[in-house]
Amino acid sequence: MELNVFKSVEDSDASLSRLDGRVKTVFFLVGIVASAVVTRWYLALTLWLAAIVLFSTLRYSWRYLAIRLIMPFGIAWLVLLTLLLTNGSHPLGAVQLGPFHLVVYSEGLSRGFLIMLRIMAAVSWACALSFSTPMVEALETLRACKLPDVMIDIANLMGRYVFIVSDTSRTMHDAQVSRMTGRRSWVARVRTMGEIAGNIMFASLDRSERVYEAMLARGYADGSGDHKPPPYFTEPIPRADLRKGILLTAFPVAMLVLGLVI
Repeated sequence: MELNVFKSVEDSDASLSRLDGRVKTVFFLVGIVASAVVTRWYLALTLWLAAIVLFSTLRYSWRYLAIRLIMPFGIAWLVLLTLLLTNGSHPLGAVQLGPFHLVVYSEGLSRGFLIMLRIMAAVSWACALSFSTPMVEALETLRACKLPDVMIDIANLMGRYVFIVSDTSRTMHDAQVSRMTGRRSWVARVRTMGEIAGNIMFASLDRSERVYEAMLARGYADGSGDHKPPPYFTEPIPRADLRKGILLTAFPVAMLVLGLVI
């Protein structure tokens, strides 16, 4: 996936991107939680469609969202198939695969379909958050919510290293391709990918040591001292953004309430 798109989040002129980062972070986190805990499949589907609509307002290519949903979609289908064949007591039918007699259960179908929709909805809300909100604003909002500083710092470093590892991987891959002559077998290509992955790990480890030493040289004390960094947000949330945030957050909250009363 092209990670450079995340570097242009701050430059986006979409209305959702212009909302205050604290408002967006809370709104999307409520949407993620709601997607993960609703108990009705149609509520999970509604939340998933809402996340897709929100992503469409950002005016990014649909390819970015599709690529990020490929792996969660595979996991969701695996969960669905597992529950379909193992969970329940009322058979819908049976499938004969050689010596294996597989029974399909109705309870497994309903539960697996719900979990699949939960996974896709929660990941879609997380994608909308990452594409609409700079990472520093999301992390500083979590810091303001009193999450441990160590967790915030680790997440911040991980976010930065995603781009570093991506650049290193692209450079090494281009170097490998430039040295190849003719067609190579599938085994050779797999071996080459393994070499690239190993080199990336060692290069990233070496760079992380240098970054940590530089942080110590600049007075980093991992939060154990009395020194507190200055707050990132120095201005209060604009009232217009706060009103919009309340209206937006009312939707996933309503989905949660409906799941409890229906």
